[in-house]
Amino acid sequence: MLKKIIDSEALPSLSPIVIQLIELATDDRSSASDLATIIEKDPGLAMRFLKLVNSAFYGRSGRASSISQAVVLIGFKKVRVMALSLSLRDTFSLSKSKGMNYDNFWKTSLYRALIAQGFALSKPQPNLDPEEVFVGALILEIGTLMLYEAAYSEDIKMSFPEVSLPLEKVISWEEENLGINHREVGSLILKRWHFPEHLVESQRCFGSEALKPDKPILFNILELARRATEIVFGQTTDLYKLQQLVKKHLELEHEPFNETLSGAFSRVKDLAEQLRIEIDSQQDIVMVMERANQALARINSNMDTSLQKLLDHVSQYDQSLTRISEQMARGRSEVLQNTLDAVAHEIRNPLLAIGGFANRLANQAVEEDRGRQYAKIISEESTRLEGILKEIMEYSRAYEPAFGEKDLVWVIEKVLDEFNDLFRKQDIDVIRDFPQEPLRVSVDMNGMVRVLGQLFKNAIDMIDKAHGRVSVCVRPLWQSGQVSVAISDNGRPLPDKIRDALLDSNLSTKSFDRGLGLPMARKIIEAHNGRIELDVQEGHGNTVNFYLPTSPNPEP
Repeated sequence: MLKKIIDSEALPSLSPIVIQLIELATDDRSSASDLATIIEKDPGLAMRFLKLVNSAFYGRSGRASSISQAVVLIGFKKVRVMALSLSLRDTFSLSKSKGMNYDNFWKTSLYRALIAQGFALSKPQPNLDPEEVFVGALILEIGTLMLYEAAYSEDIKMSFPEVSLPLEKVISWEEENLGINHREVGSLILKRWHFPEHLVESQRCFGSEALKPDKPILFNILELARRATEIVFGQTTDLYKLQQLVKKHLELEHEPFNETLSGAFSRVKDLAEQLRIEIDSQQDIVMVMERANQALARINSNMDTSLQKLLDHVSQYDQSLTRISEQMARGRSEVLQNTLDAVAHEIRNPLLAIGGFANRLANQAVEEDRGRQYAKIISEESTRLEGILKEIMEYSRAYEPAFGEKDLVWVIEKVLDEFNDLFRKQDIDVIRDFPQEPLRVSVDMNGMVRVLGQLFKNAIDMIDKAHGRVSVCVRPLWQSGQVSVAISDNGRPLPDKIRDALLDSNLSTKSFDRGLGLPMARKIIEAHNGRIELDVQEGHGNTVNFYLPTSPNPEP
């Protein structure tokens, strides 16, 4: 196969003009006029070269009117990049094939080159040239085309692996069916085309090998850019894992990482036009958003399973507290905390990765198109899931109240004051029915403020009509040693899932939907040795009534 590739005159090769440009652009003795003279030998190349220099891709204020002027404006290294980029698309067949999607190959290559260039610009080093990085990424999988052209049977060509498949699967198929992989072919071809040795070597080094600490930063960037295009166009969706790798090897934080990926979609159009590659960046954005949405759905499903197991652990832990020693309780608490941390890592980080990337990518989408609609859906869903996760994580942690004697009426008034603006804005009257004398109760101040705030917010959410009403009634029940707090509204009936979240101790992930915080409110009341009741009357509103002991401090 190698002999066929190297010896066959029928196989495509770079034009002599491009080979000369590649060599001359790296020669310190050459001048702008030397490069211009070579470019002008090919009228088609010269015209496209000048058009690309003046395109929005380079964003220059002045326009170059001659090849010599264009060479001076962009510099020798960019000349090599542009000449190679412009010629590669012409070097290989562009006809449709059952086994090779050439358009998809070049589209993926161009995005990979732009992403790699973005990484290089974010990681400036004296020996790292962003333009050379662009070239290395553009031709990273060039051996695939050579290998396809040299395939000895139509059956092999028709079963050729898709460009979007993970590299490991492609390499495995090639070695099994052809006895050689396209990276080996690529290194031979680049050597034949007189490419610098480090670009030739970058073909031979891929996968985890390319990310080893002793490898050049160029190899790191090319491998990470390759994995990024697998995320964007392939079948993998582990964006968070890629973010971690980029942070480790390039010291690039998540936000600039997202900016680099999304920026490729804004830069690709003008360059693709000059390379005569058919790219619809808006359609690509929609495709990426669809995959992000699918990944989010998988996270949602995994989150349901993982968090339900966690809630079951919490329930068992809470029930066992009254039957085990303090030392055993502490040990179980540590196990539960470790479980919490594992859940947070497995769910929250991928969730934030997808949400952040979608929001950044939405900025590249046209106003009101499907890309922006997807971004909105993804953003809202990731925010909702993050809210549920936060509520469950907080609920599952041990609640340790700090009890102190307080005037319960004063605590309620304090929380009502915080809602004054919202009550006024939504035209809601607040009716107070409080005892005249202070009603001192042993409570955890922070916990009780949270309970009251949640119940007031929930009452407001149920009112969707003008002249709404929220009533707060406080009654001492001296005979039973309790105090009763009733919060009523004249809104629509509480949905079943909210009633379950407030009353049912057998929680599921649905109990925390929309981040209502009601399970935590119930947990706090129960930690005060109190209880909670609910009265829902169709057409008359809802009443949440909770009872607290007036006896000495309850045990934490």
